[in-house]
Amino acid sequence: MEILDRPQDYKKLDPTQIIQNILELPDQMGIVWQEMKKFVLPSHYIQCKKIVMTGMGGSSMGAALVKTLTDPTTKMPIEVVREYNLPNYVDEKTLVIGISYSGNTEETVSAVSDALKRGGKIIGISSGGKMETLSRKHHFPFYKINYGSQPRAALGYSYTALLAIMSKLGNIEITDEMIKKTVSQMKLAMKKISPENETAQNPAKQMARQILGKIPVIIGAQTMSEVARRYKGQFNENSKSTAYFEALPEMNHGALAGTVFPEKVSEKIFVIFLSSKFNHPQNKKRIDITGQIFEKRRIPYEIIEPSPAANPMAEQMLSIHFGDFVSYYLALLHNTDPEEIEIVDFLKESLKR
Repeated sequence: MEILDRPQDYKKLDPTQIIQNILELPDQMGIVWQEMKKFVLPSHYIQCKKIVMTGMGGSSMGAALVKTLTDPTTKMPIEVVREYNLPNYVDEKTLVIGISYSGNTEETVSAVSDALKRGGKIIGISSGGKMETLSRKHHFPFYKINYGSQPRAALGYSYTALLAIMSKLGNIEITDEMIKKTVSQMKLAMKKISPENETAQNPAKQMARQILGKIPVIIGAQTMSEVARRYKGQFNENSKSTAYFEALPEMNHGALAGTVFPEKVSEKIFVIFLSSKFNHPQNKKRIDITGQIFEKRRIPYEIIEPSPAANPMAEQMLSIHFGDFVSYYLALLHNTDPEEIEIVDFLKESLKR
């Protein structure tokens, strides 16, 4: 019996139990939503004319996902910045939300410091560190993440906190019932893909086996485009695997042509399409037609269709949760610790010298 169907042996490769963080993702959402009811925004923050969310890596993921949800519902310009410096337009009428799990991410701390110099309105989200220190010094609203994990494993915290902030600002409507149903649906879907369910009945374990030995390429459109980025990041960090993501329709205007070489490319990649019932009809057709092209080129692919969801938020989280499990199972098949990212830590320490 292979490792995937021996949950009792997972701890040998996963001593910090990152699988527990994955299992807790639905509960993260529920906890944060309740906590954010006590989060008070200064009245003058509502007068801001534009929003910038700044963060890196796993800490930026919640921002990117939330932006795809708010774009269709708000007239306010919203941008995600993954850099040291902010765009020149940031001023006293700009709300800048800094997200750093550790609170010490140098790019994010730099961007927030830049915003303070320009008179921007700030909100901080972190587990402590320099971000919390800045919030106390400059008296801006701060949400503290009380959860011990890698940043990528605390997505439910940043994602839900940002949803609550956007809801308070009137940029999107999120209700208690929507959160409750999403959490419930995620827990129900999790039964099929949890460690206790053997590979023969577990689609997440089956997909991990399909990907083994190949480079995953994840493709999504609209609200699923940033979910595709999340998949890529999880394959990179959890599975220690090379992975790429593409967004439709842009992928059809360039990347599609790049699936001929190197020779035997069909033996080297595995494509994952992230479907959404909320997609533009043409994007749905693009997935079907692109899949037909891949079939002719003998490029293996699968289409992931989340359980029926009442709204794009629920659909995002159902798809993300599935992908998190796939990346975890792939890490086990790679015989590697899904939590450890030694090379990233080495780079961060080297930059401090």
